[in-house]
Amino acid sequence: MKKIAAINFSSAIHLLDHIAPLAYILDIPLYIDDESCSNLLKTYYPEVKHELKRNLAYDFLAKNYDVLISCNYWFVEDKFAFETLNNKNIKLVFCPHGNSDKGHINKVNMLAYTMQDMVFLYGDHMKNLLKTLNVFSKLKNHTTIGNFRLSYYKKFKSFYDKLVDTTIFSKLDPNKKTILYAPTWKDAENSSSFFFVLNKLIEKVPSNYNLIIKPHPNLEEKNPVEFYKLFPTKLLPNIFWLQDFTPIYPLLNRCDIYLGDFSSIGYDFLYYQKPMFFIDPFDRDPKKDPSLFLHSCGEQIKTDNLDNIFSIIENNQNSNFQEKQKKLYDFTFDKYLEIPKIKENILKSI
Repeated sequence: MKKIAAINFSSAIHLLDHIAPLAYILDIPLYIDDESCSNLLKTYYPEVKHELKRNLAYDFLAKNYDVLISCNYWFVEDKFAFETLNNKNIKLVFCPHGNSDKGHINKVNMLAYTMQDMVFLYGDHMKNLLKTLNVFSKLKNHTTIGNFRLSYYKKFKSFYDKLVDTTIFSKLDPNKKTILYAPTWKDAENSSSFFFVLNKLIEKVPSNYNLIIKPHPNLEEKNPVEFYKLFPTKLLPNIFWLQDFTPIYPLLNRCDIYLGDFSSIGYDFLYYQKPMFFIDPFDRDPKKDPSLFLHSCGEQIKTDNLDNIFSIIENNQNSNFQEKQKKLYDFTFDKYLEIPKIKENILKSI
């Protein structure tokens, strides 16, 4: 029987909500080398078997495991280190950390899929994207795993619903609708709205709404000077700054409205068929640009109309996008499965 482990290198906390549920589902250990990640796992994923190894060396992994799963890409250097330096042909498996429409502009990252011994795919949307980018046919091996994170959330729903209430919603007015602003980071495609939208949101949020601001961890890590120039020192009672809270589905379950740009959280939010609003830094046409595929499931707010962002949200909550949202969700994620079946399917494929 193959020995399998999950890996999360460095302080990549945004990967925890992907790799931790996967480790639980497969009943395998999760190795990390960062203490902050260890603390977050103890708090938010107590059922996951994890071990903090500050010196997470190749020789240890080669000696003890046959298959390694990560939500970060594996590279040829990793394969070389295992095969040449440790005389072990380990299967290196990559599980994407979320579903998005990124890749149409900067295709280099998507080519990394071809370097993996195996890739986990959520469903037809990922397959279609990889085919469009001429990557799918070059995959060494792949299997479809569906929305395993939703299955994990449902398994521990009572725990997570209490957690999200205690941590966040107990501090907000329950009689107000809650808007979640969850921007992506400033990646190679310059996808983020954060740096030109944040101040307007903080200044203009009306008193009859709650606003949760959940910045992508890479906004701080990759652009610290810009980030801290904008970092608010004081917020109104109806604004909640949410950082280092990694469970996504419990948060989405409680939010009424999604506001974002190109974050994969937008695809997760499709499940709830609630109002969605999008900001594209380049104001492109969702009907013509494949990078804006998700934006067809909500209202797009133009960059020259950001002063009216909350009136747009107020006046367009009843727009009928539910049918589109359900259709795209079903296209994105394979059919829903309970945890035992997901485990069985993955182990068969490995």
